[in-house]
Amino acid sequence: MADTVHEVGTRVVLIESIPLILGGLRSALEEGGITVAAGTHDPHAGVRAAREEKPDVVIVDLDLPARAGVGALQQLRRQDPALGLIASVSPERDDDSLLLTTLLAGATGYLRKDTETADLLRTVRAVQRGYLTLGPRAGGDFSALLVRLAEADRTLPFPALTDREREVLRLVSFGYGNRRIAQELFISEKTVRNYVSAILPKIQVSSRLEAIVSARLAGLETAGPGTSSAGV
Repeated sequence: MADTVHEVGTRVVLIESIPLILGGLRSALEEGGITVAAGTHDPHAGVRAAREEKPDVVIVDLDLPARAGVGALQQLRRQDPALGLIASVSPERDDDSLLLTTLLAGATGYLRKDTETADLLRTVRAVQRGYLTLGPRAGGDFSALLVRLAEADRTLPFPALTDREREVLRLVSFGYGNRRIAQELFISEKTVRNYVSAILPKIQVSSRLEAIVSARLAGLETAGPGTSSAGV
């Protein structure tokens, strides 16, 4: 198997915040016959290394602070649309919204950090060949998520939200900032911030980006202007 991998010439760049995990990934990949062209804890350095080293695959840590992992995925995808990108996440942070955010950011592979070495190697090789690969556990989770979305109430997305909160979320899904939303709804920016803070836990996400993903999956952004007319 190692000889076959060397013939393919698989080259990987690693972006991982924890030195011990970075070293473990490097060892596992190299023992599997895959070349690690560069490894770093700095996402900016990792993006530069990908530009300079021209790897087949980059593995990006989603546990980097300030959502730098998602930002790195987006930069790498813009930099090279053909590059294989694998997102790596701690088991305790693995959930539906993070998986979807990762895929929208451009990842073509998704792995938990407790994944066995054999699954890591299979994922790298599959992503190099152009397959979307979600690992041994995440694939089933994603399928289950799609089933739940298909069975969800199609007439009223996010029933926990008020009409006005749903309207704010719809505008958030367009990518509008707080100032633009305030202008659209004739309310203050502070009121918009308060609405967004209330909306996130109600739709079970932790960030504005994840809210955009959830809203778009629910089809909320396809509604025409003024679909909700409730007052503040």
